[in-house]
Amino acid sequence: MADAPTTRLSPEPADEPSTNGTPPFEELRHLILAPEQEALERLHDRVTNPETRTEDVSTVVAEAIQRRRQRGGDSALSEALAPTIETALRESVRKDPSALANALFPVMGPAIRRSILETLRSFIDSFNQIMDQSLSWQGMKWRMEALRTGRTFTEVVLLHSLVFRVEQVFLIHKKTGLPIGHVVAPAVAMQDPSLVSGMLSAIQDFVRDSFHTSQSQGINRMNVGDLDVWVEEGPYAILAVVIRGIAPRQLRDTMAETLESIHRQYSALLDHFDGDSAPFEQVNTLLSRCLEYKYKEDPKRANNFYALTAAALLILAIGGWLGYRWWQNHRWNEYVAELREQPGFAITSFGREHGRFVIRGLRDPLSSDPAAILKQHNLTEQPEFHWGAYYALDDSIVQQRATQILAPPQGTSLKVKDSVLFFTGQPPFTWLKELPRRALLVPGIRSVDSAGLLSAAQHAVAQSVEKIQSTVLQFPLASSTLSSAEGARLRALLPELKNLEGVGNMTIEIWGHSDTSGAEATNLTLSQKRADRVAAELIQLGIPGNLLRAKGVAAADPLRPEDSEENRAYNRSVSFRPIVHNLL
Repeated sequence: MADAPTTRLSPEPADEPSTNGTPPFEELRHLILAPEQEALERLHDRVTNPETRTEDVSTVVAEAIQRRRQRGGDSALSEALAPTIETALRESVRKDPSALANALFPVMGPAIRRSILETLRSFIDSFNQIMDQSLSWQGMKWRMEALRTGRTFTEVVLLHSLVFRVEQVFLIHKKTGLPIGHVVAPAVAMQDPSLVSGMLSAIQDFVRDSFHTSQSQGINRMNVGDLDVWVEEGPYAILAVVIRGIAPRQLRDTMAETLESIHRQYSALLDHFDGDSAPFEQVNTLLSRCLEYKYKEDPKRANNFYALTAAALLILAIGGWLGYRWWQNHRWNEYVAELREQPGFAITSFGREHGRFVIRGLRDPLSSDPAAILKQHNLTEQPEFHWGAYYALDDSIVQQRATQILAPPQGTSLKVKDSVLFFTGQPPFTWLKELPRRALLVPGIRSVDSAGLLSAAQHAVAQSVEKIQSTVLQFPLASSTLSSAEGARLRALLPELKNLEGVGNMTIEIWGHSDTSGAEATNLTLSQKRADRVAAELIQLGIPGNLLRAKGVAAADPLRPEDSEENRAYNRSVSFRPIVHNLL
């Protein structure tokens, strides 16, 4: 190859500028370093420009995440992305909930349907077991056992037909003893997870401290009444299942697999658990795997004819029993309605308590006997009464109370109307005089009929006065001695005299008489002795002496004209003169 022609430059001064005004050295440096400077400027612009940097990162972010996962950085990557994903989801739901709902619809629909189907299948299995047994002779025996033991029919069926059933599953944090997850089988009473977790942790700690065992050793099974509790321990959590019946050994394997799966998915969260169970919301899905159950093999089914016959008889029996109970309740309602209408009763409540009819209320002591009214309704069951005592204000009850307290004398009757006391008959004056005061002591009486009271008092006094005035006691000739027959007549006047004791300003004058035979002075003395003798007898019989006034009149006031010996004997006597100044 021919050499390229070489042109030798003539020497020039060092500071001589080039033809374009640039020093030669600068021009040379530009020729040599210009590509590198342009590359550096492009790199600087790529690093400092946000748009360019974002474009570069977007092309490798997917490959970077995939490579990070291959190197085992799932935990750190999840922790880094979780806040951003949560914020994005929250913002998406806030802006448009339908977008997320539409995205989850293909997943949530089948999950919800599966959960519902599993629940219905479990319910149908239990229902079929109960119905199969309830329509058989064995079911009847179990119903009798339920009535005898106080258990529900469902419990008795489960005890006889259930091989085993896991009723509850608890996931407990091993270090803190706090509950993390809890699932319950259908139709099982739920227990407080915190209480159960605390109790189980306390028992485990007690056993370890008492027997000096290591932390990896503890109770793996215990019995509580009809239930067994199986325990499976892991590094960070404890799995406890509550079992009714006798569970197979395979359940222990299921527990171990479930606990291993939980530790595999949540080991980091379990290690740093601080009491917040929110990150473990999905753990109940894993725990549900342990809710296993098994029933006894179905025996040979009874003939459908017998089952239908038993069902029909059962329905007829239930219908008859319900009809009988309705009829009984109807009759009880009628009985209580009649009690309410009876004076002296105030019913506050009634109904069945512990299988017995109970009536509560208030009852006046003078009211009708509720047991007698019960017989009229042909009710064989004896109710239980709870009465509170009170005084009824019905006129009929007040009338009975007044009759009981005032004790009217024979021939006298009482009547109460609108709380006013009326009476009929002619009672003694002493009873009449006390009537206004005593009547107001009877609960329910406001006043006494004063018009009837005055007329009755006047009649009683007039009747007594008439009887006393018509009585004449005869004496032997020239004697002041009272014979036994006349003494009996005097004692017969005692009720009438007592009746006049309460009359105001009443005086009973006792007049002594004699016939016209003999001297006047002698007859006057004899008549005075006869009057004094009768007064003394009355005082001994209890008549106050201040009400009596003895007076001898001799023959000055004869009772009969002495035209015969019989009339003359009649004048040898004592007569009475009652004087009443004020009646009441």
